[in-house]
Amino acid sequence: MAGFGNPKATARDIERALQQAGRALGLDWHDAAAVQALVAETLDRRQGLKAAAGRWPHGHERQRLKLCALVVLRRRLELELGAADAPGAAWTTLSRALDREIESRLAGG
Repeated sequence: MAGFGNPKATARDIERALQQAGRALGLDWHDAAAVQALVAETLDRRQGLKAAAGRWPHGHERQRLKLCALVVLRRRLELELGAADAPGAAWTTLSRALDREIESRLAGG
């Protein structure tokens, strides 16, 4: 394992950070299109298809990068350690959107 000393605490911390970053961006967790767009952006960034706008991002761009990084970190935790007990609402929403986006990309859509 890659250093997740207390996976349940880490999952809770990531959930809290996801909620905070989402609030800072005004993200509505019930807006499926907005969440799906965030997940698509996350995968694009992860695959090097989209770079940050500027050398030192700040403001909303920095929050978007933080949220994208949290999505990747939380999925890594989930994959390495199995589904964490009682995932939070933000992660459940993002995880489902992430699965849909990956399936769509694998299917060539």
